[in-house]
Amino acid sequence: MEKWDVVVVGAGPGGSYAAKTAAEKGLKTVFFERGDKPGEKNSSGAGLGTRWWRDFPEIMGKLPELPSYRKADMIVIKVVDEENRVRLVHGTTGSDRDGSRWSNSLDKGMAGAAIYRLDLDPLIADMAVQAGAELRTSTLVSDVIMDGGIVTGVKTEKGEPIAAEVVIAADGGMSTMARKSGMRNRWGGGCTLVPQLDFGCDGDKLDAVVGNAEWCWFGPFNGAYQMNFAESFHLGAGKWLRPDWDTKPTEVLERVMEIPAFRKFCKVVDAEMREYQAHFLPWLKKPVKTYTGGMMLVGDAGGFPCPLDGEGIWHACMSGRIAAETAALAISKGDVSERVLAEYERRWKASPLGLEHRFGDEFVELWDHSIFDPEIMKGLIQLLLEFSEIHPFSILFDWSDDHVSCLNQHIEHMFDMVPEFSEFASKYMSPLGNTISPQVVRRALLQAKPKVPLLKLLSDDMYLKVLARLNRKLAARLDGV
Repeated sequence: MEKWDVVVVGAGPGGSYAAKTAAEKGLKTVFFERGDKPGEKNSSGAGLGTRWWRDFPEIMGKLPELPSYRKADMIVIKVVDEENRVRLVHGTTGSDRDGSRWSNSLDKGMAGAAIYRLDLDPLIADMAVQAGAELRTSTLVSDVIMDGGIVTGVKTEKGEPIAAEVVIAADGGMSTMARKSGMRNRWGGGCTLVPQLDFGCDGDKLDAVVGNAEWCWFGPFNGAYQMNFAESFHLGAGKWLRPDWDTKPTEVLERVMEIPAFRKFCKVVDAEMREYQAHFLPWLKKPVKTYTGGMMLVGDAGGFPCPLDGEGIWHACMSGRIAAETAALAISKGDVSERVLAEYERRWKASPLGLEHRFGDEFVELWDHSIFDPEIMKGLIQLLLEFSEIHPFSILFDWSDDHVSCLNQHIEHMFDMVPEFSEFASKYMSPLGNTISPQVVRRALLQAKPKVPLLKLLSDDMYLKVLARLNRKLAARLDGV
């Protein structure tokens, strides 16, 4: 039986990056891909955000060479009402103002790329091979080998046994390795089936319409994202997959495709639908158990996708890197037991990957009672539109009455709507206040202090104590109303 230090199951981004890291650590590494080559998964593309420059600059630097690459420096959100009218368009601030972003600047904001998995996956797999890992394609790993409750290797579909000191499972949300090892039989709630429609189009016309932007569509339907590539784009959506889910995946997208603005966009860029795609995604509040004796789970197999937006590729590569580093540590100790591999969970929880899930409960609850509830969204969209009306340009160009009257009418209408959503805000928005660092609040309050001359007489500590006392009194008064 052949023997390896590390066997990686799956050559998606997480598996390939785990193989790359393990090989760079000097471990004898092999990774398996069931397709003819990495990137054949039924999933057209991905968006890679700003933090990829911080964590994986060697990948980002190579993306402009790939055929499907489109630079992204902002997200444009299109808010649609019940009549399918686009009522609000809002763009995030890009951070590539002076061109420095694409040379590894770490400014805040949106500056990344859209790329097809057919381009991205082979790129990372090639990096792993160049680092010394061996890639075997057209090979389905179908079982694990266990000894005394510890995973000691894997078996291919043909029954070939392959021994390993450590197995890293990167075989997706329906992970065979997790099930065969007894780590779990199925996921709990919170998973989704993500439908996508892939369109080809005229690249020059797409440049003229979208530029370096990705789009999102929000309205009284399940929120949808539009990823734009060099000469194509895809439209995708998701919602929690529950036993009572009575929506066909295609129906989620059909609602967006009925929007006149989307239909006009398709006509302008000469869009032609090429493929329907769907893939299972564990969209959880927090990852479940991610390790056992002799094996660790990375990416979708471990339940790592972001609980707020479902992004999973950065999470796969981060968990793959940490798993490989943990494998190197365990192998150096000559102990790959569950007790030692618990270091994997300690490390990912202490990393930016763990911080992503710190408020997973709050994020999931917010989605569950907003974007994924079309009835609630009808009211929330109207409230959002009312808020959007109160800005200088809107008031300046509202000539229905004198400007002061217009301003007051907008504010009055907004306040009429607020009570209806007070329960929503207290249940699902207030908990997100815990995401704000106390240090950030303290700094903001202290920066505001010099602007009020009388407050200069108070020390900083006394000033903060007075504010805290006033806040408690105000809260008590509001509770009594």
